[in-house]
Amino acid sequence: TYGDFEYIVLSDGTVEISKYISSAKTVDIPASINGRRVTSIGNRAFDRCIFLTSITIPDSVMSIGDSAFACCPSLTSITIPDSVTSIGSNAFNNCTSLTSITIPDSVTWIGEKAFCWCSALTTIYVAEANKFYSSVDGVLFNKDKTELICYPPSKVDDSYNIPNSVTSIGDSAFEQCSNLKSITIPDGVTSIGWYAFCWCSSLTSITISKGVTRIGHMSFCGCSSLTSITLPAGITSIDYGAFSGCKSLTSIMLPDSVTSIGESAFFYCESLATITIPDSMKSIGASAFTGCKSLKSITIPDSVTSIGGNAFSCCNSSFVIRGNANS
Repeated sequence: TYGDFEYIVLSDGTVEISKYISSAKTVDIPASINGRRVTSIGNRAFDRCIFLTSITIPDSVMSIGDSAFACCPSLTSITIPDSVTSIGSNAFNNCTSLTSITIPDSVTWIGEKAFCWCSALTTIYVAEANKFYSSVDGVLFNKDKTELICYPPSKVDDSYNIPNSVTSIGDSAFEQCSNLKSITIPDGVTSIGWYAFCWCSSLTSITISKGVTRIGHMSFCGCSSLTSITLPAGITSIDYGAFSGCKSLTSIMLPDSVTSIGESAFFYCESLATITIPDSMKSIGASAFTGCKSLKSITIPDSVTSIGGNAFSCCNSSFVIRGNANS
């Protein structure tokens, strides 16, 4: 230990801060400990430091570990020095008071969900000289703007047009963006990540671009205001929990290309009254339509060979299944 810090000596003789063991509101991380340079903030080093409001990172630090500052709800200010080259996965996850953050030009890698659930975040700045990342109107992209990485959850706009350069929407890219009512996805987008639009509670409609082939894991989970969605021809699967908790969704038409509906795909979509299952369908996952109490009937085509357990549990008491599924 050194003061309020626990640390380890790395193989190159430099120091990693492994744990902060105080409840102070402001912290200055030392640049050296016992003559050794501090080069790393370790995984979960400041995790759940609930009283921490601001922190100063010295220019000696080159890496910020996974979940290094996760669940620091009082953290309002942090400056990442130009020495930092990597920011770990979930590094600032659930820092609910952090309003802005600046990525210096030295950063070459940002892990997934680094700023997820930062509910007060309005802007992510990126130094213009950074060779790997960029920012447009406070939204984080890779350098050539082909991947949208993070849309700040508290950005005030109620609509957003994703730039035409974007081909992929990253995991949790729009998660918890509660101000957004509509999003336009350009036709060039071919990939939508897990949890991409999860808990966008004001989102009422969205059109999926024709290049997308699957609706990923929990992509629209908790989009409680979503009333309609247009799926393009070419979609082959609706993954686990994709539309779970979309309680305002009233109808959806699956294109003929869809072959599988994953587990809990439409879990507790309470307003879902109609859905068309195409002849291309082969499997319906467990709990796929659990709690869809407005759904009165569904027709299962001959092509379906498996239906998971509780696929239609807690539906309307007069719910009718029609068709010739093999199981």
